[in-house]
Amino acid sequence: MASGITEAKIAQYLAHGDRPDEAALDRVYDRFATSDPFQPVTGFVDHVTMGAEALVALGLGAKAESWASRWPVRRYQAPVAGIAISSDWPEALGRRQCHGDWIAHFDAELEGKPFADVLARWVPRFSHDMGALLFHGVIRTGHATRALEHSDTPARRAELARGLALWAIGIRRAAPDPAHRPPSAGAAVDAAIDYARIGAARFVDRPSIVTLHYVTGPMAYLLISKHLDAGARRIALDSFNRTHPSLNQNREPGPLPEGPPAFDRAHILALAEQTNVHAIKLTEAAYRAFAATGEAIFLTAAGKV
Repeated sequence: MASGITEAKIAQYLAHGDRPDEAALDRVYDRFATSDPFQPVTGFVDHVTMGAEALVALGLGAKAESWASRWPVRRYQAPVAGIAISSDWPEALGRRQCHGDWIAHFDAELEGKPFADVLARWVPRFSHDMGALLFHGVIRTGHATRALEHSDTPARRAELARGLALWAIGIRRAAPDPAHRPPSAGAAVDAAIDYARIGAARFVDRPSIVTLHYVTGPMAYLLISKHLDAGARRIALDSFNRTHPSLNQNREPGPLPEGPPAFDRAHILALAEQTNVHAIKLTEAAYRAFAATGEAIFLTAAGKV
């Protein structure tokens, strides 16, 4: 490990309790609430709200609005199929033409219920496909969940509604047979971090947009898992076992190709000056993983991005 880098040193870069300039996130959420969640031309998921929350988590809330202003709001009318989500939700899974139905349902449900109750009800219905939209359903939901834990506001509830709705329309895998009971993968937190750790090793070895999300996907799930029961956690971990199949052939990463970079505050501040949202999200996720485990592979992955 690079000299002077410790879990405590990295942890100081993570805003835990009182996050500076927390309210800036509500303004970003309000601005992008009606923006198209898919990018033009490529059709990839738009990352602005997720990136802004990661900046706040890194203590850079003062820069979140100016950073987000680099992207335009692209007006979007979510398509509606007229399906009653409360009773016929299985018919709307994986159907983009039902996006407006899902958003309207979650907006209404989150208006009258604790957000934790909504998560406990719906995430188990989605967890069999953690990899939906290259993990971005669970990632957007995870960032919104953490934001709500810091401040329960209408803007953050609306963002959670949009994260869950995105996840719902991205699902492509059929739900497992109710009789199937996924095997326990040990302690939920340890198992999820294990997937992220092996994902980090794969990203260091073969950096790509896909392998990057082998880290950010499981780490976003950990932002939600505390609100789930044991059965839902087993479903999620069973899903990660499918999304990371090639990784399971070699559970232990090989030796690091190089020592982790010597991160400092300047490195963190520089994240808010670039438009690479993945660098922000991976750095924040990797810092959390390193603060929890002390494993240098996470810092190496953050430096690699």
